[in-house]
Amino acid sequence: MSQAVSRFIDAVRWIAALIVALHHCNNVFVNQADIMKAEHDAPVYVWWFLTSYTFAHGAVVVFFVLSGFLVGGAAANRARTGKAYLRNYLIDRSSRIYIVLVPALALSVFLDLVGQRFFAGLGVYEHPVYQAALKLEYIPATLVSLQAIWFPIFGTNAALWSLGMEFWYYVICGLAIAPLCAAYATSARWTAFAIAVVLIVALSLPGSYFLFGGVIWALGALARIAPRPLMRSKWLALFIWAVAVTIMRLVTRGAIIEAHPLKEIVDSVNALLFANILLTLRFDEGEGFSLCRARFHAAFSNFAYSLYATHWPILMWLQAFAALAFGIGWNQQLATPLHYAVALGALAIVFTAAYVFSRFTEARTDRLRTWLRRKIPGAAPLAATGA
Repeated sequence: MSQAVSRFIDAVRWIAALIVALHHCNNVFVNQADIMKAEHDAPVYVWWFLTSYTFAHGAVVVFFVLSGFLVGGAAANRARTGKAYLRNYLIDRSSRIYIVLVPALALSVFLDLVGQRFFAGLGVYEHPVYQAALKLEYIPATLVSLQAIWFPIFGTNAALWSLGMEFWYYVICGLAIAPLCAAYATSARWTAFAIAVVLIVALSLPGSYFLFGGVIWALGALARIAPRPLMRSKWLALFIWAVAVTIMRLVTRGAIIEAHPLKEIVDSVNALLFANILLTLRFDEGEGFSLCRARFHAAFSNFAYSLYATHWPILMWLQAFAALAFGIGWNQQLATPLHYAVALGALAIVFTAAYVFSRFTEARTDRLRTWLRRKIPGAAPLAATGA
């Protein structure tokens, strides 16, 4: 992967995670119900524009495209080399998901159960959605990555919805590309492919976002292996995507973007145009976008996953502290400068907490992979028989 692509991905990963966290900070602390009814200063309108659900959900769509590009496309290229790949691939992918997911789930369980008890009556954990989700039986489902597919998500950490899907996209991809690898017997290759098909069907039955998200993920993989770009100018590709998402932000908001098939149309346009940027950058002979060359992009990208996976339950505690400091229902009042300041302060706290969390989890991914490769027996590749 070229430096231009790598730098761009680093920048996009942490910015997308920040957009999701900012949207949730806005939901918790800022009420802009009068945004269209009263006159406001320019920064208020900028805040309203940037903190929308359209952008936050769109950021998750971008995550799926990036994941398909980084994982799916690379795996397909590796399989075509004719060398056995599946064991190490599954170790690497499982390590990537679970080294953050398990500690993030443990953090969520602790903060939610303790918070539910000690902050009772403050209006934080009393929401019917949270009351229904705070059930211990949902924890095992999350540990096997079936949250938001076959089972609800435990507690307040709604951001975990995409991680279960992400894990199964990894597994299905690894199995589905087996026919490309000559290192395995023909029967083994097609058995793996058949298992992938069965998994797709089984995980799509509940009618969740899984199947559509999988198409988006595969689109990212396609951008990694496509033989030629659709256009040569990376700036034109970026401009088209930016204009499209801006238009979609202005014309879709609130319940509108959740309506079918509008949601799928918006997500498809976002995914297609973003994948086009990645495809264009693959064939760019320069150093990529100048704005992506700063070193802090890589540093922030290194804990973007942790930020995404941990910010929600921490925000719930910060909401409780705000209720204690300013009064119950304070966050439901029309936004004042104090509300924006508290929201930005909360964003800084979850950002810092994610960095600390990542030092014990995400930053140790390579160590976990190395340990698992050493401990898990590696069967010799099945002898190839036939085509």
